[in-house]
Amino acid sequence: MEVWRLHYAKTLRQWRMRTYDNEAAVIKLYDARFFRMWDFYLASAECAFRNLGHVVFQFQLAKKVDTVPLTRDYMFK
Repeated sequence: MEVWRLHYAKTLRQWRMRTYDNEAAVIKLYDARFFRMWDFYLASAECAFRNLGHVVFQFQLAKKVDTVPLTRDYMFK
């Protein structure tokens, strides 16, 4: 099990910056109202993860004890 609080805040920040980088495309695909709502969601969610104790839990479960390696090194190969 992992607890990702600040990791997810950083992810939300990156999504927000990418949203701004693609503002015209997002507005063309949806509209300006959607862009503002999405921006608000990303900003408020980041704030919640940084300051209000929000967390994301990630569980890796397996039926057999030896199915999942002891370290996460396999994810970075």
